[in-house]
Amino acid sequence: MKLARDGNLQEIEAALEGEPFFEHDLTDDDFRQVALRKFIPGWAVSPPIYVRRNGIAGVLCTRAADVREVFMDAERFAMHRPSLPGYDVFDVFGGLESVLQMDGEQHSRVRRLMNPAFSPKGLKELRPAIAEIIAERIDAIAASGTEFDAMADFCNVLIMRALLDATFALSREQQEAFERMHACISMATQFRPGEARPPEFVQAVQDVREVISAVIEERRKQPGEDFISNLITARDEGSKLSDEELFGQINTICGAAIGSTAGALGAVLFVLGRHPDEMERLRREPDLLVSAVDECTRFHGPGLFAFTRFATRDTEVNGTKILKDMPVFVSPQAANFDPDEFEDPQLLDVGRDPKTILSFGTGPHHCIGIRLAKATMQMGLAALIERFPKLRLSDPDFVPHYTGSVGTMTIERLPMRFD
Repeated sequence: MKLARDGNLQEIEAALEGEPFFEHDLTDDDFRQVALRKFIPGWAVSPPIYVRRNGIAGVLCTRAADVREVFMDAERFAMHRPSLPGYDVFDVFGGLESVLQMDGEQHSRVRRLMNPAFSPKGLKELRPAIAEIIAERIDAIAASGTEFDAMADFCNVLIMRALLDATFALSREQQEAFERMHACISMATQFRPGEARPPEFVQAVQDVREVISAVIEERRKQPGEDFISNLITARDEGSKLSDEELFGQINTICGAAIGSTAGALGAVLFVLGRHPDEMERLRREPDLLVSAVDECTRFHGPGLFAFTRFATRDTEVNGTKILKDMPVFVSPQAANFDPDEFEDPQLLDVGRDPKTILSFGTGPHHCIGIRLAKATMQMGLAALIERFPKLRLSDPDFVPHYTGSVGTMTIERLPMRFD
């Protein structure tokens, strides 16, 4: 293969002529519905492959060692999106600066400023409010009959309120703007190069910008103990977040964390529902809660792919050539089934305690809100199991339909019973 010198799309396409590509575009919904059972097991032991997303050629890394190499090497695989025609399809935040798409010193500085807001002390202070939200949701479920939709009635509401209410202390009207943005995020990844962004998405971004601006002004005048106030007052050796950086981080956490955490919790409930023996084991051995959440997340994470990286130069991973500026996709879900990483990976074992799962990344861009996400999931699962000893899937053979932005596996509906 002749490597591209300038990294433009025409040279990339010419250099890849004759190379085998994966049969589906990664945006194909038909592919998403079957990926976990049809493709992930093979990907777990596969070298990197050429794929297309939104029609753009890229490389997909799926084995644990390869995924970890991309995650860890920020010099070769950057988050910053090259200014190439059509690459705006990789911007899921509508132009707002996100820590998820920063590199180098700016990324390090913004993470340092954000870290105190995610400290163990801050999480400890949030636990009572999260526990109250969980209790309210479970009371409402118990009062509604013996069957409920775990996604709509529990996971989505719990995560939305845990973030927007307990963590951000937003008013109900302000929360609604973020809920609309969350509902529109999938639109940001579905259009093809050259197409206009969907007007609903553009309007949702504008509405969120206005809300964030008002909230920042309000908290500057009257700072509290909430997450946003902590971001506004954060200082590190004289540095602070700019207004644009504040906009981006607030939007990122609200937009990305709501969907990924709710999707992850729904997947945990689905996996345990499909493995009733392991659900019963967890009831008998509640000390396995932390291990069980991690193992279920290994088995079925919130998404097929992590945020896209881009090659900063011509390079390779495990013998597969990667051209400068080419998008590099990684599948933590496939890596979590790599037999070199986990013995008997197709077996669900809530006592496995899988320390090296890659669902929430690793390296410089490891999920900054992982403590809050895991704590909320653990608390929610523990409360459901304790309140409903007969919790189970309404249909033991239930097959979910997935929705969300490209690469996510958010279960649309999850019917469960507790009688």
